[in-house]
Amino acid sequence: MKISHYLYIVLIIGAITMNSCEDPIDVQLESADALITVDAWINGNAEDQTIRLTQSQTYFDNNFTKGITDASVIVRRGDGEVFEFVGDGSGNYTWTSGGNTIGKVDDIFKLEVNANGDMLTSETKLNRVPIVDSIYQEFLDDFGLVDGIYIEILTRDLPGVGDTYWIKTFKNGVFLNRADEINIAYDAGFDSGAETDGFVFIPPIRFLLNPVEDDNPTDSINIPSYVPGDIARVEIHSISNDAFTFMETMRDQLLNSDNGIFAEPLANTRGNVTASSGNTVLGVFNVAAISASERVIDEL
Repeated sequence: MKISHYLYIVLIIGAITMNSCEDPIDVQLESADALITVDAWINGNAEDQTIRLTQSQTYFDNNFTKGITDASVIVRRGDGEVFEFVGDGSGNYTWTSGGNTIGKVDDIFKLEVNANGDMLTSETKLNRVPIVDSIYQEFLDDFGLVDGIYIEILTRDLPGVGDTYWIKTFKNGVFLNRADEINIAYDAGFDSGAETDGFVFIPPIRFLLNPVEDDNPTDSINIPSYVPGDIARVEIHSISNDAFTFMETMRDQLLNSDNGIFAEPLANTRGNVTASSGNTVLGVFNVAAISASERVIDEL
């Protein structure tokens, strides 16, 4: 009887506690000046390249970010070649390739942006990238996953410490871009301390090509496996160490809520763009080499 009485008291306390958690909390955040954000992820493929300039907004503002429409944007290659990016009036600035490439591996590039009376600059190198050796598929039904077909890649990191990559996956032409689908690698591992130079990419990186399970999937993209006839495309983009740090920090920030009461306060993710005025600038300038492979999922 004493045990039953104790459990009854615990249940009452639990119910009161759960009920109290439903009280609304009005969070008042201090306003801050809008910061310039530079989204300058371009590549060495023979295709048009676009850089987007926006202004940051407050945390609870659900509107699309406001584009900066009156800036001048150029990219200067190390040999002196200048590429002008022309604005479209919405914050997008595009260099029309005409079938040409902006550069090749080992070329150095400097970004120069004149926006809001401030000169923004950044410098980066077009780094090398390994080939995607192959994409293979396997039916899994005993790994705590939804039964189905999953894919992996076989790719070996290039010899030489310090290569960093962003591995992108597309399922039926749709980029898997949720926070927990961000797949980056330092050499063949997660970070510089892994000592994986020249190795085949480690299994977690090889496997993070599949959609992450959604509690309430609304379409086939959110189903965490593939079916026969699906098209899987994997791209490896070379990124600078600065861009790797940015992506790593941004991913941790986006997944911060998963840490519950141990979550750290959110903060703006700094990139590799600086302003002559000393003002804070957000965003990254990166010029990538890209290797890619694609396969149609087969019947098993």
